[in-house]
Amino acid sequence: MLELLTGAFLLSLLHAAIPNHWAPVLAVARAERWPLRRAVGVTVAAGLAHVLSTVLLGLALGLLGWRLSARFSQFAGVAAPALLVVIGLLYAFSGPGHTHPDPSPVPRRSRGRVVLGLAATMFLAPCLEIQTFFLAAGTHGTAMLALLMATYLVVSLGAMSVLVAVVYSGIRRLNLASLARHERRFTGAVLVLVGLAGFFVDW
Repeated sequence: MLELLTGAFLLSLLHAAIPNHWAPVLAVARAERWPLRRAVGVTVAAGLAHVLSTVLLGLALGLLGWRLSARFSQFAGVAAPALLVVIGLLYAFSGPGHTHPDPSPVPRRSRGRVVLGLAATMFLAPCLEIQTFFLAAGTHGTAMLALLMATYLVVSLGAMSVLVAVVYSGIRRLNLASLARHERRFTGAVLVLVGLAGFFVDW
């Protein structure tokens, strides 16, 4: 179980660091001349929408994993880690990562409409890479599934908010463009490593 939580933590941190997750909010904040506190607040609001859609999809997959493990005892021990390895390899060799809204500046408009637009766009683009973790976590029951969801929520929102605050404050030495280009390779590596660990560690 520890390897699942560790993998979810790393994957959540990785995806939160991808500029497409927080750069749209930063671009709007600069265009609208928002103060730092408001920029971080909107990041949390948009991030919550993004996390919510991801978690809702993950909850369905987690319950599926729970039912499968109840019917087929080998699912948790063999099928779940094998699935992580297979999907990890597919991600690693499937090209560039997923995209989110283009972080181009927007014309000035109602703040409520801007926030709602950002949140709606993020809600409609859930992260699919983490879903295999939800499926595997479901084989351990609802408590493990809830713990994984909490990990994803806290790490994703925390990292996105910190990055917006750091970049907004003028620290531009973070070179995350290369991270975005190799997103799927990093994601695939995390999935494969967690899957392989599942064969040797008692889930």
